[in-house]
Amino acid sequence: MKDMNWITKFALVACVVLAIVELSNAQLITSVPGPDDQGGMLMPMVTITNYDNINNPTRGNISIVFNNSHVPLLQGLQEWSPGSWFSQDAAWRQDLGSPAGTAGTPVESAGQGDLFNNQYGFMFMSMGTGKIPIGKSLAIRLNDWSSPFLESYNYSSGSNRWDRVFTEEGSQVLWNGSMWHNFFTLPATAPAGTYSATFEIFIANTPFNSTTGFAQYDSTALNAQADPNFNPASVTYTWAVIPEPCLMHLLGLSCALAVWVRFRTSQRTRANPAS
Repeated sequence: MKDMNWITKFALVACVVLAIVELSNAQLITSVPGPDDQGGMLMPMVTITNYDNINNPTRGNISIVFNNSHVPLLQGLQEWSPGSWFSQDAAWRQDLGSPAGTAGTPVESAGQGDLFNNQYGFMFMSMGTGKIPIGKSLAIRLNDWSSPFLESYNYSSGSNRWDRVFTEEGSQVLWNGSMWHNFFTLPATAPAGTYSATFEIFIANTPFNSTTGFAQYDSTALNAQADPNFNPASVTYTWAVIPEPCLMHLLGLSCALAVWVRFRTSQRTRANPAS
């Protein structure tokens, strides 16, 4: 009985801690947790090499330097920012918002709880290497998804933008070369494991003319053709989904344990009042 009392006390303390943590962290956030919240930026560095003219090359190679030794995690909002939720009007709320009641999430702020990450960021470097040719642009094409449930979005908190890009294998965007951290998502029910996407970066015979930030994904961009005088290069992004329970989940289980222990204790007391 002493052991049962100890377990009960511990679990009840855990319940109190859980309530305090949820109340102290509960908050409305106006932007999606980004690379700084997820462990830092991971950026393939894109350059134009073997060019004939540094300021306006007419031929060359796309080169990519990328250290892919770190595999980022695709996780839900409560892992990246415990106790947080988005406003009802946030364009990304439906996809990334937690289900109603999760860590205090109001019904109007609820979503489907997709897993997400945007640590990867495309980055072009022209210092000391070839610049983007005049009248042309960089382009990024999705060559392969490891899962049909992987999705990518162009995001802007200031513009309340959450536009899906790379909607299928072979789709592409024009890119102005600025650091672009598009989001990648998976459904909350995605099995644990490793997921990947392979992209081809090339020079397109179409100038960049976007009203959607650093990426252009209108019909002009989707139909842009590669300049055959520039050799493309590919890069593969990889993510992991690990079903590890967070602290909040563990504390929640402790609460359930406390209720069970108290129930069992009361049953035994009624069955044997002398104890």
